[in-house]
Amino acid sequence: MTMTIHPTSQQKEALQTLFDTGVDRANTMLNYLTEWPVYVEMAPIEILSPRQLHKKMEEPVGRVRVAAMELIYRGEFEGIALLVFPAKTAETLVETLADEQRRSLDQDTVKMRTLSEVGNIFLNGLMGSLSNIIKGGITYMAPSYKEGTLKDLLYANQVNPSTTVLFGKAEVHIEQLQSKASIILFFMVEPLEVLLTEVERLHN
Repeated sequence: MTMTIHPTSQQKEALQTLFDTGVDRANTMLNYLTEWPVYVEMAPIEILSPRQLHKKMEEPVGRVRVAAMELIYRGEFEGIALLVFPAKTAETLVETLADEQRRSLDQDTVKMRTLSEVGNIFLNGLMGSLSNIIKGGITYMAPSYKEGTLKDLLYANQVNPSTTVLFGKAEVHIEQLQSKASIILFFMVEPLEVLLTEVERLHN
C-alpha cells in the first residue's frame, strides 16, 4: 500500500513555476516556427496517484486514439513524460506549422513530422527547466513519436505503484487564426518527494 503525498502550498507553487518556465521556453521556440505569433499558457498542475490515473483511463477519454511524444528520463528521480495531442489539436498544429515543402508529403508523414517537432520543443523546454534545478543532473533519451489509445500509451510502460503522475494542460493560442489547441502532459515521476525537495529549495 503506497502513502499518498500531500505537497505543501509552497511546494505546489514551486512545481507550477517549474512547468511554467519549461512552457515559456517552448513558447519562445514555437514562435520561430510560425509566421503568426503563438502564445502558450500552462494550466494548474494536478497531482494524481496511480489509482486516480487508472480511474481516469477507464473513462471514455482513455479509449480515444491520439498522437503523442514519449520521453524517458533518469536521475535523482526518474520516470516518463508523455505529451499528448488530441485529434483536433493535431489538425490545428499541422495547419499552422507545416510549410509547403512538408505539405507535399503524405498526410500521415506531415502529421508525424510536425507533431514530433512540436513535441521535441515542449519536452526539451521542460527537461531543460528541470536540469537547471537538479544538483545531481538528469539524463533523458530523445523523445519518440507514438500513436494509439491514451490508455494503451500510458500503460505501455509499467506504472509503478509508487509513481506519481503530474497532469497538466497547455493551451496554444494562435490569434491570427482565432484558434487554440490543447496539449496534454502526463509527467510520471518516482519518487515525487525528491522532485518536491529540489524545486522547493530553488524557490526559497
